Amino acid sequence: MTNNSGRQSPLPSMFPGGAPKTRPPILSGKALLQQRIQERIKERIEKVRKEESGGQERAARDEEIQSAIVTVISEEGVVLGAQPLAKVLHEMDRSLYTLVLVDPQQDPPACRMFSRKLIYEKERLARKQRAAAPKKPRPQTVVMSESIGRHDLLIKIGRARDMLAKGKRVTMMVESKGKHRSSVKRAEVGEEIVKQLTQHASVCAPPVLEPNTWSVTLQGKVVASTIL
Repeated sequence: MTNNSGRQSPLPSMFPGGAPKTRPPILSGKALLQQRIQERIKERIEKVRKEESGGQERAARDEEIQSAIVTVISEEGVVLGAQPLAKVLHEMDRSLYTLVLVDPQQDPPACRMFSRKLIYEKERLARKQRAAAPKKPRPQTVVMSESIGRHDLLIKIGRARDMLAKGKRVTMMVESKGKHRSSVKRAEVGEEIVKQLTQHASVCAPPVLEPNTWSVTLQGKVVASTIL
């Protein structure tokens, strides 16, 4: 097609908005299954790594290392240079050593050989220390409505008193429900709770008054008769 100046005009585009975006290939049923299996394997590896490290991220090892080329460091700390990961794993005595990613920022990533026995002993000791470490007690929570009756309030306070007598930490919470909400009523119920329980516990922090709740956390004092 030519215009008045004799120049050939470009053909009108078949796609006014630009070339259409290519769609990702549609996977067959078998390929999709394989993809899901690989994803589950990766999830399982990540879960095992976190369990072994106490919930913390553990350095990648052996086939977990993503780079095809790695900088190899011997068990003694000697840099052996860049080598294909597959070659290193094939030639290494896997029954005695494991390859651990020590510096993923290096190019190629630095990996060091470690004794499997040494790593096992360190992880076993770490698990033993975590198991022996005192666990922070979770506060128990006693919830009630601001419109609670006197009888039910005393029952709730009695439950809290029993837990506090065992040295537990208890959070008392007064909730507002429905259309008629009163911060004054919540505070009154809260004051009664503190009055009834302070002889059995210490207040961890001043009461917290929020739009729909009043709460206070108490730390119990162990009573000798409860541990006999």
